[in-house]
Amino acid sequence: MIWPLRTMLFIPAHKLDWVRKASRSQPDSVVLDLEDAVPPALKKEARALVREGIGLLRDQGIHAFVRINALSQGGADDVPELATEGFSGVMLPKADSVEEIRELDRLLCHAEGKAGLALGSVAIMPLPETAQGLWAARDLAAASTRCRGIIAVVGGPVSGDVARAVGFRPSMEGSEQLYLASKLVLDSRAGGAPYPMGSLIGTGLDDLDSVRVLAKRAKALGYSGAVLIHPSHVAVAAEVFTPSPEEVKYFAGLIEAMSAAQERGDGAVNYEGIMVDYAMLPYAEQIVAEARRRQSSPQ
Repeated sequence: MIWPLRTMLFIPAHKLDWVRKASRSQPDSVVLDLEDAVPPALKKEARALVREGIGLLRDQGIHAFVRINALSQGGADDVPELATEGFSGVMLPKADSVEEIRELDRLLCHAEGKAGLALGSVAIMPLPETAQGLWAARDLAAASTRCRGIIAVVGGPVSGDVARAVGFRPSMEGSEQLYLASKLVLDSRAGGAPYPMGSLIGTGLDDLDSVRVLAKRAKALGYSGAVLIHPSHVAVAAEVFTPSPEEVKYFAGLIEAMSAAQERGDGAVNYEGIMVDYAMLPYAEQIVAEARRRQSSPQ
């Protein structure tokens, strides 16, 4: 099972030497970037290299995504060049309307059929970066069953597309971003895309303490993983988004306590000084199951 992903690492699509080394940082997935990380003069060259890049990632056991260009800025021409074994999903930048998501869905159907991939196997991760797209994020998530999660920015003091679109001035403290970041988590899940991802930007490349702060903030807000711009950030985010031994022990104990309560005919129980009931079970089971999936186990 691919989902949830803890980490997605951006690599420029034309930097195949970097792609060959991707496994060194052990990301769950890599996003081969055809948009902002590629100079305009190299866009066609990068597009021609994408299938090779996906193959290199497949050989390393890494899920491959591609950030295409906005559909109106070359993205529609990008999609036919992508489909090959190991291609997991598309990140759509400047996602602005339901019509764009549906058009991308149609393009992917054709590409999957041509490449012999299972219909509907390639995910869509909308990245809204305009005021209209951010406002309509729930509708974007609901526009295709391929949508797995909205990509949102959880950033430090660097003003990117989202900050400019909304008008806030980003800070490391981040209170000016909390409404939007929370809204996009809700929009994603309400639209049927259960794995929103927080893009961590605006820190120094070697400032791992700030990366950890942003990763913890994203997790607390409800994001299922982090999108990252540097290999050194992967281990930090992976640690934050992996259930800790303490978490696993606590929630495994909660499950056992509720099981014992059920045998006694009780629907609630005092667990470590807190009254818990059936409403707490799904989250506890999710944490323990994810830990097992990550080859961890309750201590």
